[in-house]
Amino acid sequence: MTRPKLLRMATTVQIEIDGELLSRLRARYPGKTDRELIERLAIVDLGMAVLRDNRRLDADPEDVVLAEAVKAVHEARDELK
Repeated sequence: MTRPKLLRMATTVQIEIDGELLSRLRARYPGKTDRELIERLAIVDLGMAVLRDNRRLDADPEDVVLAEAVKAVHEARDELK
């Protein structure tokens, strides 16, 4: 019998954000939690930074951005441990 893997919990922080901006994001993406909205923005921003740094403009931008951004988020979380 194998034991279930323990899920690694991400460290969370409280942030302040302009109420109007958050309201507009909520309207644009109904059904998403505030956390999902903010994390998506962070992933996109990190991915765009990777694209700029690596100048990988010949690849499919959306796929590259999301893959690299997810990688960057995981690396950042690993550094916090």
